[in-house]
Amino acid sequence: MQYSYNGKYTIRIPSKLELQDSELNNLTNRNQQVSISSHSNKIVFQQKGLNAEQKAAYSKYCRVIIEYYKEDRNEPVYGRGDQIVVDRDILYLVHNSVEEACNINHTPLIKLLTIQPLDINGFPVLFYSYKRKGWEGKQPPVIVNVYQIFNRYESVTLTFSYREAERNLWKDIHNNITKSFSFMKKY
Repeated sequence: MQYSYNGKYTIRIPSKLELQDSELNNLTNRNQQVSISSHSNKIVFQQKGLNAEQKAAYSKYCRVIIEYYKEDRNEPVYGRGDQIVVDRDILYLVHNSVEEACNINHTPLIKLLTIQPLDINGFPVLFYSYKRKGWEGKQPPVIVNVYQIFNRYESVTLTFSYREAERNLWKDIHNNITKSFSFMKKY
């Protein structure tokens, strides 16, 4: 199913995933296109069956979190839209922000796996991946892949997380979702 968010971007999400309950009231369904109108900058997809509390859905773990940001016109880098360069400063910034997020969410960081510049459908991307423990370190390890996609005056952070043991179940889905992403207007 193809989703669009507030007229800003489109993304194709497979039927193995569902939109979290909190956003279901903000949908307009037209054939194979679903439009989401929301005041929140974040939407979350999860493994199918959680909204209906199906017991089988709880045996798996997958999240796709999509956060939309409009650039601050007062920032010195406003409107640059350059290719991403990974240097020591970026590496340090990413590592510290990942570590902080893991601490806040009670999901201890195991290690940063990779950080690199990419391109998705002509848009510059900062990609990084890390492994963390599950909730309070009591759940199986989780792989988190983050794509910060830039479009000159706006950006989207696309975050995939799944249990390391379920990598084969979610990897193709993850790749297909990533390839389907596009801003509706390219600057």
